[in-house]
Amino acid sequence: MGLKRLITEAEKLLRTVGIEEPSVQVNKDPSFGEISSTAAFQLAKSLGKSPVIIAEEIASKIDVSGSELISSVEAVNGYVNFRANWVGYSRTILEEIFMGGERYGSSGVGAGRRVIIEHTSVNPNKALHVGHARNVCLGDTLARLYKFLGYDVLVLNYIDDSGTQMADVILGFMELGYSLEPPPGMGFDEYCGDVVYVEAVKRAESDPELAEKRRQITREIESRSGKAFELNRMIVSRVLKDQLRTCWRLGARYDVLNMESDILTYGLWDEVFEKLKAAGAVYYAESGPKAGCWLLDLSGHPVLSKEGDEVLIKSDGTTTYIARDIAYAAWKLGASSKDFSYEVFGENPDGSRIYVTSGRGDVRIPVSSAVKVINVIDVRQRRPQEIVKYALKLLGLDAEKYIHYGYEVVALSRKDAERLGYSPEPGQRIIHMSGRRGLYIKVNQLLDMLRERAAKEVRERHPDWSDEKVLETGEKIAVAALRYALVKQDTDKMIVVDTDEIMRLEGDTGPYLQYTYARALRILEKADSELSTSPPAEPSEPEKNLLRRMAYLPILLEEFHSSMLIKPIADYAYTLASEFNIFYEKVPVLRAEGGERAFRLAIVKAFTIVFSIVLDLLGVPRLEVM
Repeated sequence: MGLKRLITEAEKLLRTVGIEEPSVQVNKDPSFGEISSTAAFQLAKSLGKSPVIIAEEIASKIDVSGSELISSVEAVNGYVNFRANWVGYSRTILEEIFMGGERYGSSGVGAGRRVIIEHTSVNPNKALHVGHARNVCLGDTLARLYKFLGYDVLVLNYIDDSGTQMADVILGFMELGYSLEPPPGMGFDEYCGDVVYVEAVKRAESDPELAEKRRQITREIESRSGKAFELNRMIVSRVLKDQLRTCWRLGARYDVLNMESDILTYGLWDEVFEKLKAAGAVYYAESGPKAGCWLLDLSGHPVLSKEGDEVLIKSDGTTTYIARDIAYAAWKLGASSKDFSYEVFGENPDGSRIYVTSGRGDVRIPVSSAVKVINVIDVRQRRPQEIVKYALKLLGLDAEKYIHYGYEVVALSRKDAERLGYSPEPGQRIIHMSGRRGLYIKVNQLLDMLRERAAKEVRERHPDWSDEKVLETGEKIAVAALRYALVKQDTDKMIVVDTDEIMRLEGDTGPYLQYTYARALRILEKADSELSTSPPAEPSEPEKNLLRRMAYLPILLEEFHSSMLIKPIADYAYTLASEFNIFYEKVPVLRAEGGERAFRLAIVKAFTIVFSIVLDLLGVPRLEVM
């Protein structure tokens, strides 16, 4: 492999001069050489010498005459720097890319290992807003990355189909006279969330009689019998189908939908509760404000203990959501003798099936032996997630496998909120979401606006295109703009979506990445000569920069495997695109001749391979023409 092979050669050379455990890393500044070793600093104490002197001694002893990829070694300020033989190195990089093809950069490290990723998990009573979209895009990008690394990835979506949020919707239909059919032009999920739910909450808060009826509906849903339960099943299914269509627009896919009501029915909690009691992890409160409750003992946790123990079973005998989460987490770790049966719910756009928990189902999907269980949940759930993890530890399970992949919330810029019909308060610069108040920017609403803006530009550039092609291209640009904006930031940073910024064709945006990919394809379309991985002479600096950037992808994916950070992948996509555009501007390709032309065409071809991989990992749709 290109860069790895270069590092391996450097390590071998260091061993020939007595460095038993050579440390070699990529130089941030390639003017000092492609890679360097810090061996001199590691030996300084034991040898009682300055790292500068040790580095000079090491460099003077190394013989590169037999090396294929390293041309020279020099000592600089205690570092041992290795310069590449670019004629051989560039050929090695290109050959590795062409040999790897669409799997270039995948080490296959996950072969035979399972990762469970749960994301989205939006209550089935409303349409998805842009905050949910960040969850969807982060979770789906994780799934894409782990799958690329060879893992068996199982994507779950937890559906909270019980509780007061569903009772409110059922109350609206059963007691407030709302029709089961939404107004023309409004999705059922949007209708439930924006109209029925908001009005039912408002009425129940001011009318004690309606509040009591809501409690009765909640009990009936949980009992899994009666008119309210049957109506709830139908509402959940209809809303969920609309929600999935939104997620599909964003490029996500799912394997399993787990209904909370089924988690209760299958008795996961009962089994886990007995194990917690056996472990001495829970106790019954005989007196005090929590008398009659069962609590999880958090006294052994250095942080959680400061806020008191956690109620798992209330005095009326009902479980809290944290109790249910603990049972569900134990199941995901394969620690429950209970298991679900499934039936087919539908199909993803790629044709793969989606299964849903069902007492009538005859499909089994075992979850045991996962090496990681990743839960994409916003940072506001940090404490509950830490409680779940601690409970798993008390149960004697490997709690380190249970990972809370937290992220900050998403808001919208004032001008975009106004474009979408909202009236922000005076001085309010960003708009936060509130489902209970019906104030949330829906994903479909935002994508539609972005698509129309993109389609207008596409129509002007391609007046001969059909309306269908214009809208299809506009949709891909809209998805690229939003999805990339939601995954490129650090997860601990709040995102304020500004459509003017994310739609730009210059700078760190999804459309810029699409434009760059299409630009590279245009070169290959116009080419009429063979490609060559052998440079006729040492490549120019723009060629080197692009080649070394492409060579870095395998290392980057190794780093993701340990860090689980998506932002470096997005940063890499932008940097790689920028390097290509500099190459495009400074290095003639189609105007070049002979071996020079063939070599540069090979670089462009390699770029399209590497960049298509990165775009697919990020979920940015590829465009052949922009």
